[in-house]
Amino acid sequence: MPETRELEFPPPVSVTEEDFETETAYFRVHTTISHPSDASLDDQMNIIEASGTLEFWEHPEEDVYSEKDGDAV
Repeated sequence: MPETRELEFPPPVSVTEEDFETETAYFRVHTTISHPSDASLDDQMNIIEASGTLEFWEHPEEDVYSEKDGDAV
């Protein structure tokens, strides 16, 4: 059979009105963020080129086509 234990309570504490005199302050952070208008197509292409995302095209293993591939247009 499991052991039975009695509940233990902390000793009583005397509370006065002064213990309830608290002040709550709420602070709000205000930030304004302004966004520039959308970048133009030229700006977008410059960003992509400057990022290095397209550098994989410079690798020799990406050059898989020759002038003999496909039909003449």
